[in-house]
Amino acid sequence: MGFGRLSDNSYFWHLRTGQWILDHGFPRGDVFSYTAPGTHWVLQSWLAEVLYAGLDRTMGPLGVRLLCAVTGGVVAYLAYRMVVRLAGDHVKGAFLNVPAVLASAMLWGERPLFLGILAFLLIVWVVELPESGLGRRPLVWIPLIVALWANVHGTWVLGGGYLGLHLLGRWLEGAPPWRGRELRLLQGSLIALVLCAANPYGIEMVTFPFHLMGMSDFLSNVAEWGSPDFRAPQGALFAAWTAVVLGVLALAPVRPSRRDVLVTIPFVLLGMWALRNIAIVPVVTLPITARLLARPRPDPGRRTNWVLLAAIVTAGSVWLGNLAAKPDYELDDYPVAAMHVLRDQGLMGQRMFTSDVWGAYTLKEYSSRQKVFIDDRYDMYPKKLLFEYLDVLNVRPNWEAVLDEHGVSVIVWHTEHPLTRVLDLSPHWRRVYRDKTATVYVRK
Repeated sequence: MGFGRLSDNSYFWHLRTGQWILDHGFPRGDVFSYTAPGTHWVLQSWLAEVLYAGLDRTMGPLGVRLLCAVTGGVVAYLAYRMVVRLAGDHVKGAFLNVPAVLASAMLWGERPLFLGILAFLLIVWVVELPESGLGRRPLVWIPLIVALWANVHGTWVLGGGYLGLHLLGRWLEGAPPWRGRELRLLQGSLIALVLCAANPYGIEMVTFPFHLMGMSDFLSNVAEWGSPDFRAPQGALFAAWTAVVLGVLALAPVRPSRRDVLVTIPFVLLGMWALRNIAIVPVVTLPITARLLARPRPDPGRRTNWVLLAAIVTAGSVWLGNLAAKPDYELDDYPVAAMHVLRDQGLMGQRMFTSDVWGAYTLKEYSSRQKVFIDDRYDMYPKKLLFEYLDVLNVRPNWEAVLDEHGVSVIVWHTEHPLTRVLDLSPHWRRVYRDKTATVYVRK
């Protein structure tokens, strides 16, 4: 499920950033925009970006697609094995794992978040399966996983929250964090926190997620930071899995422990709060539902199991083959032809205004020739600039003043957007190109 064609706008600038690191080293200030050049920039996902760039240079885009496919396979397999070990039943394992993985997989893709989901699952494995190879050595695995995770994606903070809720819940059940296994989990967490500071940006990498939360007034305008739409596939699958979890908590023959309730409720609420969080809610709640429904029974190992497995492998191979035969990139929603017009008419390199999504595409394809007004590195850009961008996006009364202030001379915008209709009527802008995706304007 992670082997789809590459189309995510955030991936585009992550890839370009990784290429910059390989060529020039770690940047300390912005190198891609003309509106905020030199602005302090902490590359919170630098490890994933270098990985993307390295795979792209050695194997091409197919290498990144394979990384996503392998990550998806490992996440699905580990989740299934965890459920089977906790529930003691392969059938229950399948019926719980499928809706949980589907709910999470709606946000799988080429973003660093996907690697963060795998790291989260490994931490959950350490906590939920104390007799496993990972679970027996929390002082080794928690610091190692979290230290790498902190250089890949900001969800490592939610992993720390998960560990804290687990320890608090166990304390309420009579197992304080200064004794036994809970002590080792606490020690591993503290060691991990110290190791997180060992990165190219030091303590700023550790405080980055909290800095991002300080921008909630702007992030409320970003779709992935808004509440999920339960009419959309992502929201509907998350709602279905949430119903399963709450139903099990309420109706299971075994009453949920205080710890399980204390862990479940905050993470479900996190999923309700922001769309991007729904990918991790199933990872946290899946083992809890499995344990509450545990009723071990032997697996008879019927021959039909092998027939079913063969059918799944065959169907998956055909599906992967069809996907592999398609182009690596899916760019139907990007201004590919419009940017060619800029290049061919000598407009490349001027102060161009485009959307944050298309700005990321511009960085991937033309960063050596074209600076951007903005892209979706919201954590880096000054708040004033971010809200000025929203003023133009929403065609507020000062939209032209913003463009004048920044000396914008070229606009590449969505053809069916209200701003395009306003630009068609403006005496200050001339349309030079239009297709069904993008329209190009130059200042008169």
